Amino acid sequence: MIRLTTAVKIAGVVLLIYLAHLTFLALGLPKEVFAALFAETGPYEVMSIVLWVTLGGLLLLSLPLQPRSVLAMAVISFVFAAREADWHKKFTVMSLEKIKFYLSPDVPVLQKVRGGIVFIAVTIALIYLAKRLYNYLVHENGLRSPLGQLLVLPAVLLPLSKILDRIASQIYEIFGIRLPETISQLIAAYEEGLEMALPALFIVALLLFRIRRSETAAEDRSAPSR
Repeated sequence: MIRLTTAVKIAGVVLLIYLAHLTFLALGLPKEVFAALFAETGPYEVMSIVLWVTLGGLLLLSLPLQPRSVLAMAVISFVFAAREADWHKKFTVMSLEKIKFYLSPDVPVLQKVRGGIVFIAVTIALIYLAKRLYNYLVHENGLRSPLGQLLVLPAVLLPLSKILDRIASQIYEIFGIRLPETISQLIAAYEEGLEMALPALFIVALLLFRIRRSETAAEDRSAPSR
């Protein structure tokens, strides 16, 4: 039986408090204040960019520890920061992860080629990291460690944030139903809030990883030689 470690219990409690905070903002703030707070150029969006860039920098500093995994994660961190900053709109006429980007005659061929290369590279990095995480959690008994349990949180929250990002528009496109304003604000608060929480959780996981490596190295040095 897998028991939750102290680290993940604390992280879980902090996350629940954070979600309660987001709920309060969504239900308690005037519409204009809420819109400014969670706008594309609002503080939550800006802080998401800062945290992703910070994570990428910390990962580059940790590159000697596990070069391939750390480098892949650093690349993804900077890509997510660029995505949050809408850099894709500066170089392409539409989002490059959409199929119509590659099929539309309005998109220049050179943009399709560059976008395709970036999309394939990012996809490969994500698949590699997902496989590495699966092996660590399942085959290396990582689920019993503080690091492994903490990594589960952002791994679950990442797809959840993407679902929240699209759910309102998909409901309208498929069923023609516009969600009530209160529900829309809750979804927006959770989506933007969770996107900001993701890099923060990864930063904590990276710090745990570095602490564990330091402790292991210290134990190896203090162990009596045979």
